Amino acid sequence: MKNLVYLLTLLSIGAFAQEKQKDVVTVSANYNFSEPTQYGVSLEFTKDTDPDNRLTSRMFNVSYGQLEYNNENLKSTGQGFVIELGSRTYFKKSLREGFYGENFITHGQIKFNEQINGENFEGKYTFWSIFNPNIGYKIQLSKNLSLDPSVGFNWKWEVKGKGGIDNRNFDNFVFKYGVKLGYSF
Repeated sequence: MKNLVYLLTLLSIGAFAQEKQKDVVTVSANYNFSEPTQYGVSLEFTKDTDPDNRLTSRMFNVSYGQLEYNNENLKSTGQGFVIELGSRTYFKKSLREGFYGENFITHGQIKFNEQINGENFEGKYTFWSIFNPNIGYKIQLSKNLSLDPSVGFNWKWEVKGKGGIDNRNFDNFVFKYGVKLGYSF
């Protein structure tokens, strides 16, 4: 009898309990067209939450960066990295899809090393950003596969250029758009 009461209590609690979302990790191939252009990997970590709350994810992006330096006398393409750490909040409650807003703390470093007209051109461009917001829309293509287009801008704080790089040929405020193709675990 005691076991029957215990079983009925558990069933009644289970029937009225709200379902919680489980922890989810999404790994995505990432492309951003901006200054610099980025190709990389994005990780999204979503913790479980109550169904009445908006989901917030932690984001980490590591990208190969490519940037064109173009002044009156020369044109060169540099290569380097961009690292972003931030958070994303979905607008619909308890869903990991649809419209979202996100912001990143960003660090990038692009090095230039090229032979131009028989002369060696070297330099380094470095920037930081704490204001790097995006809005986007995550589309679930299947249970685990998602497509994630976004648009936004980046306000960069530039570190003084080294070598042949002067920061006058780069913009501090740049628009960007990108897309991620992700798989969730």
